Amino acid sequence: MVNMYKGAFLSLMTVFLWAVSNIFLRYCLIEHNCNQFAIACSNILFSGLALIAIGGKKTNVKEIITNYQTWVFGFLQIFRNLFMLMAFVYISATQANLLANVEIVFAVLLSWALFKRKPGSIDFVAMVFIFLGCFILIADLPLDIAVKSVVFVVISALLNNARTIFAEVHHDNKATLSVKERLSVTGWILFVSALSMMIVAAILGFAVCVLPQTVVDVLPFLRKIPAPAEYIALNNLLSGFINAVCIYAASMYCYLYAVSLSNSEYFMMFRSTQALFTYFVEALAGMFMLLPRLSFSSTDWFAAITIMLSSACMVLMRTRRGQKLQSALNELFH
Repeated sequence: MVNMYKGAFLSLMTVFLWAVSNIFLRYCLIEHNCNQFAIACSNILFSGLALIAIGGKKTNVKEIITNYQTWVFGFLQIFRNLFMLMAFVYISATQANLLANVEIVFAVLLSWALFKRKPGSIDFVAMVFIFLGCFILIADLPLDIAVKSVVFVVISALLNNARTIFAEVHHDNKATLSVKERLSVTGWILFVSALSMMIVAAILGFAVCVLPQTVVDVLPFLRKIPAPAEYIALNNLLSGFINAVCIYAASMYCYLYAVSLSNSEYFMMFRSTQALFTYFVEALAGMFMLLPRLSFSSTDWFAAITIMLSSACMVLMRTRRGQKLQSALNELFH
């Protein structure tokens, strides 16, 4: 019982720190004109170093680097963060976090498609309410902003689902590892993938700079590649460093410790309330004029509560009690 209370406290701390991280990164993007891709890479790079420092040096680095799953996991993490940062440009972090609850829907549907774990009737009802809440949330936004926001959040959610799958099958993700060992393994995975991504992206950025203008005009997506100078720009490096060392490293420690004391389903119950924590942190930032003042109407609150309760319901169905409830309902209606 004591472990469950500790797990609950650490889960709440994790969700709170994630909320603070989201608001800080949005502040850096909007107020300090940080480059989205550069700050995503620097954040992951420094996060890896911070986790290595906390976890220690007992990790077999060569084994991690030579495992292809390391690179896949790391790149998924970078691009997952990147697309969420792109959403922050158009909508508030609170709205983005609420829309991100579609991740739970995708996780259940992917489990059905890949592992033949058919969702229950309650899951399907909850999915409908999540999509309904998301539709209500974006209904008042201009069409172009709504479309871009939804696309970026959906891509981020899908990448996070893929990252979770790779984390579970990663060769070095053993159940026998301690919290510190997991921190070290995760740190090396993030560090080597972020460093490699920054080097490759910087080379591509340099190549774009020397390409003839006619080629760039034919391939306009090349303009989106950051110039090499962006990766060493003080605003991008400092923002990534502060978020990684002061927020992300602490959140990962709390997260891994919380899951070790309880289980991932128990943690996800708290994770479904992250938008609520994000709202209060973002509202506080607005009061101090660090970000645009956040305005939530009664309709927005209805959508938010619908999304969060439906998400919590879907998580509950993954627990033993939820499965017993689902079985009882199936017997009742059949």
